[in-house]
Amino acid sequence: MRGFLLTSSLLFSSAGVLVHAQVNYAKDLVNPFIGTGGHGHTFPGACVPNGLVQLSPDTRTDGYNDWDGCGGYHYSDSIIYGFSHTHLSGTGVADLCDVLLTPVAGSGGMAFDGAATRSRFSHASEVASAGYYKVDLLGPPPSPVYRSSVQAARPTRIEGSSIRAELTATARVGVHRYTFPKGQAARIVLDLSHRDNLLGRSIQKVSETEVVGERRSSSWAKDQRLFFCIRFSSPIQNEDVLPSNLVGLGAGYGFGALEQPLIVKVGISAVSIDGARANLEAEVPHWDFDLVRKQAEDSWNKKLSKIQVDGGIREQQRIFYTALYHSYVAPYIFNDVDGHYRGMDGQVRHADHNVYTVFSLWDTFRALHPLMTILEPEMTNDFINTFLLHYQQSGRLPVWELWGNETDCMIGYHSVSVIADAHAKGIRDYDDVLALKAMLASATRDEPGLKALSDKGYISSEDQSESVSKTLEYAYNDRCIVSMASEMNIPEDTLHTWKLDLLDHRGRAFENLFDPTTGFFRARRNGGFVPSFDPYEVNFNYTEANAWQYSLFAPQAFKRLIELHSGPSGFERHLDSLFSASSTTSGREQADITGLIGQYAHGNEPSHHMAYLYNLIGKPKKTRALVKRIMGEQYHDAPDGLSGNEDCGQMSAWYVMSALGLYPVSPGISTEYQLGYPLFGEARIAVGDSSAFTIDVRDSTWVRIRETAAQLESKDKKKRPKTKREEQVERIDELFGKNERHHTPTTLDHADIRKGGRFEFDVDRVPQRMPYVPEISSGPGDSAGPGNGVPGSPRPGAPVIVASASTFTDTLLVAAEGKGTCTIEDQLGQRVCPMNKPFALMATARIDVTWSEAFEPVTAQFTKIDGSRTIKLESPYANQYAAGGDNALIDGLRGGTDFRTGEWQGFREHDVLATLDLGSVKKLQRAGLSVLQDQNSWIFYPAEVTFAWSTNGRTWSSTTVANEVDRRNDLAEKQELWTPLLGKKSRYVKVIAKNAGVCPDWHKGKGGTTWIFADEILIEAE
Repeated sequence: MRGFLLTSSLLFSSAGVLVHAQVNYAKDLVNPFIGTGGHGHTFPGACVPNGLVQLSPDTRTDGYNDWDGCGGYHYSDSIIYGFSHTHLSGTGVADLCDVLLTPVAGSGGMAFDGAATRSRFSHASEVASAGYYKVDLLGPPPSPVYRSSVQAARPTRIEGSSIRAELTATARVGVHRYTFPKGQAARIVLDLSHRDNLLGRSIQKVSETEVVGERRSSSWAKDQRLFFCIRFSSPIQNEDVLPSNLVGLGAGYGFGALEQPLIVKVGISAVSIDGARANLEAEVPHWDFDLVRKQAEDSWNKKLSKIQVDGGIREQQRIFYTALYHSYVAPYIFNDVDGHYRGMDGQVRHADHNVYTVFSLWDTFRALHPLMTILEPEMTNDFINTFLLHYQQSGRLPVWELWGNETDCMIGYHSVSVIADAHAKGIRDYDDVLALKAMLASATRDEPGLKALSDKGYISSEDQSESVSKTLEYAYNDRCIVSMASEMNIPEDTLHTWKLDLLDHRGRAFENLFDPTTGFFRARRNGGFVPSFDPYEVNFNYTEANAWQYSLFAPQAFKRLIELHSGPSGFERHLDSLFSASSTTSGREQADITGLIGQYAHGNEPSHHMAYLYNLIGKPKKTRALVKRIMGEQYHDAPDGLSGNEDCGQMSAWYVMSALGLYPVSPGISTEYQLGYPLFGEARIAVGDSSAFTIDVRDSTWVRIRETAAQLESKDKKKRPKTKREEQVERIDELFGKNERHHTPTTLDHADIRKGGRFEFDVDRVPQRMPYVPEISSGPGDSAGPGNGVPGSPRPGAPVIVASASTFTDTLLVAAEGKGTCTIEDQLGQRVCPMNKPFALMATARIDVTWSEAFEPVTAQFTKIDGSRTIKLESPYANQYAAGGDNALIDGLRGGTDFRTGEWQGFREHDVLATLDLGSVKKLQRAGLSVLQDQNSWIFYPAEVTFAWSTNGRTWSSTTVANEVDRRNDLAEKQELWTPLLGKKSRYVKVIAKNAGVCPDWHKGKGGTTWIFADEILIEAE
């Protein structure tokens, strides 16, 4: 790294004692309520850094249908149902919230009556800091019985009395302290049925002070096993008697009136009851709640003091340290104290390193994991070793791992980014050859999107939904693999055997979706682009985004992306338009698209690197201004202080790194961080036991020295002693060379941070005043590939076959645009067709354009259909599932088993009613309807379909076909519902598909509205 002042500076004593060790970051500068309101989905309860236990209040009982209930708690609520021991930090899907304990004062009989155990509370009595939570429970509100058909005895509570609940934790143990109203019986209710569907459960009282059991559940993690060991500081005096059908789901324990608070210790394990007991005995062998709280605070202060900031206002410091706190919540340690853990294959295993769980990699590869490479290289090694265990047990690296389950949520295989980034930064305490094999196994597995990418060089919308986002992210992941392999000096023949050459080609796949006429990555279909393009439209071609928000995702090749935009000026225009565009989106509703500045959506991850891209074209002032604005507008010291899902630390890690003035736009490709807007006057980052890297913002002497270096050189220095300033100039020359004096750096290398020192900015956050603007930086990426994005030149990447539709009734004009060789095959045989020049089709034909030795030809099929048929659709279809519009059910285009690929038309809650005019009276042999079922998406086959036929549209005959496929079938499937052979004369055919009704009781969307999805009305006629 060149072009900035970097000096050695020890900020730590030889014992590693921090300058600011007296600051209690955990208690004074962390606000766990940030993100608990709005759509942040965080929890306010107690945990330790990366602990398995997150002991927190639950105010929401439904995670399936209640998006803001994902984390179990929402600040807008006023009822607490109890305190559970596991939570997810800011995800968009619900799970965990295991082993709910609820303190109740008064009579028994409430263990099966949620109306009696839930309690009112006020935020005025809530206190939360890192490792500690407190609230006063005010008793149940007057309301009907909740979740029970049995009227339980109501608690005998004195008006105005309350139960004080206090929570703290170790890594594997939750510790409760309950202070009950004087003279009232103390009771604890244990609920295993809270939230998720149970696969198995057990509760066993071992002694008067110990209860053990298991909760096995299915939700986002399909098979989550949690074992617990509960110990009470006072003996159990009586138990609630449960109805037989509730035994094992819950229990109630009475302790009588207590003079002292009741302490409850809960050890948990994914391995066994013995493991949970051993965890409890190892981590909390005593009954001193305050000691555990102090230890939790100390563990947080040790982590939080790794970065010490001075300056800024109090709110900014609280936002910063809360963000750093949230960055250390996940992933969670998963092994017991003895090293045993439950593997991806469900088996109990042992590891000689810490094993972790909850990897939200689509989110966290961007900033959280790069932050950990700075602060926690040893823990990063453990993350990667955990990945390799997953590979050894399941055959691939994790995508979105949760409690030993692969959820396959989100896209890409971004564990390869985390590995490649760590490897490039010298973090290598793992088997890197095994890691490379695991990365290749993930990239070459048998999966439709990856097969299409290997065959064609891109994923088309017919191949899979979210095809644009998947193509872009797979391409980035592939280049990460190639980048790491190139560092490992593996023989070329081995690399060829491992298909590294194919991955290298796939790493440029983004070019094959780039449309130079619009400047966006677009979805492809039938050899061309999906028509009617609107960059503001949110649809299933992109992942939780629209074309704007994926328009700049090519972290492996930003230089090439700049070329595709016709150079720095075109790239700057696109960036300017992105941030100044209307913030309105069209298409389907997507709750994740929040925190909008123009079409930049900070509340969701695909946008997170965009403000820093101005650096790559020599416009760092725009980067600084935007980063400062995002920090100021999108983060606040309040419950709604996050503009979107926390996503297991990514939202917060973005703030931490941006407040330091650093951001990685290309993890796994480049070890450089882009420079932005350092927020504080000084930030000291611990990079070892006794050293630090310091970021200093001031009107520094060295800036002025660099500006006047040329004048100083012209003076006669031979006849007088050198001034201090001249000595400093010579030192700058020695470090960087004379030609670098006026270069303003826009990047900082990881190695420079890790070796310690001081990096200075002036008060405007400029690392050195800049007398010229470089044309383009040396940012990551390469410029290999055809075309250059300049108007008039052949389009880059895979050719595009352009036509107005895939079906036609008379003549269709087609053009093959780009570089390649075009052939046409129709009823006349095979022949050559022109490139970049329209030609006409008059019959069904197939077009092939050969363009690459690595990939198959681009192919399109055009079908001539009977234009005499028309359709009258009398049921409204959903705009986001419009397929081909009003004629979609007779356009000849068929869908696969993924309802999101664009060929299916969706009808919510309504029957489907359509009438076909065949154009003339024909002999109707039979009629049918092609339909889809995906019950996990609330899509069911019609209960029945009635087909009616008529020669005049007035007199009708009909037959009804019933669906005989089980609604419970878990996999997406499709079928054609046909009439028997008819042999009737008909001109008009009416189709009535009966909606299956609301989601049944067994369904996770019980009582919700359902869909019919159809792609074609099928007619066989003579």
